[in-house]
Amino acid sequence: MFWGVAPLLPRLGRVSTRQAWVGVLSGPFRLIGLLTAALAAAPLAPAWQDSWEASISSGRRALAGRHFEQAEARLEQALEQARGFAENDPRRVRSLMELAKLHRARGDYARPETLYREADPLARRAWGAESAEYASMLNEVGRYYHARRKYDLAEQFYKQSFGIRTRLLGREHADVAASINNLAVLYENQVLYPKAEVYYRTALDIREKALGGDHVDTILTLEHFSRLLHKLSRSDEAEALARRARAYREARFAQTAAVDLGEIPTGGDVRPAELVERTEPVYTDEARIARQEGSVLLDVEIDSEGRVGNFRVVRQLGLGLDEMAVEAVKQWRFRPARLRGRRAPSRARLEIAFRLM
Repeated sequence: MFWGVAPLLPRLGRVSTRQAWVGVLSGPFRLIGLLTAALAAAPLAPAWQDSWEASISSGRRALAGRHFEQAEARLEQALEQARGFAENDPRRVRSLMELAKLHRARGDYARPETLYREADPLARRAWGAESAEYASMLNEVGRYYHARRKYDLAEQFYKQSFGIRTRLLGREHADVAASINNLAVLYENQVLYPKAEVYYRTALDIREKALGGDHVDTILTLEHFSRLLHKLSRSDEAEALARRARAYREARFAQTAAVDLGEIPTGGDVRPAELVERTEPVYTDEARIARQEGSVLLDVEIDSEGRVGNFRVVRQLGLGLDEMAVEAVKQWRFRPARLRGRRAPSRARLEIAFRLM
């Protein structure tokens, strides 16, 4: 604590050694007291900000891992912290949106509406009514109403987002294509097939030019458009788009590194692996608004510890559900196969069903 010594040195000439050391030591302690009082009275903004960041990050991680109770506690804490910020602070909006996302993931479609209503005026103050951030929020609210089959409201929010994005970014931007794709799905849901076809073609054209044919968003539009063409009994066109989408997805899955599990025995002496712990897959928003149902078929390998790896998608469902099936099965645990009483790696074919409630 050298900061208290220097000012006292000139005064040491006519005092005793004991008095001098008392002075030297008491200076820093007096200064510490003053500093402590000053810190107590100072604004807590930096610590408060760090606390909000920690809460929101922890909540997002918990939500990604499907730990809903933990996610809710942390995100509610982040929201409470954010209410102490200025009304034009975007962290208030982000807290509300993350909490709405949590409730939607849990299947609660009532609470998010209140959260979105609170977030809307705050978002306009934080970002402005003609901003990309506000357009993204409107798009998310549109998807919420779309999933609830409140189509008039969904269209209203989609169109408002589309208008802002077009004015800001131009008609050939990928974000504009996202809005057009959402409207295409909406019109397909309403059996407005000719209108949906025009929108799908436009979204696909923009996405192929802006993102490339193998981008996940382009693949989603291919899959949506293929489904529509099947409904229009245009099977050849539908299958051509579906083949392109499948090829792109297979290439993406092939990028996953294979794991060497050792030699896998075959024959009648092998007792198959048994499932002991199952995690249910997550329904993607894209599949939910399209009302896509079905099942994904996977070939997998199970190591001698009961862990799953080396996935191969035998039957695709699309719209992100294949990836969700793989992510869920990665968390499954098996009682490993047995060969003459000893644990051994094995292969299995798994069917993962997706059904809307």
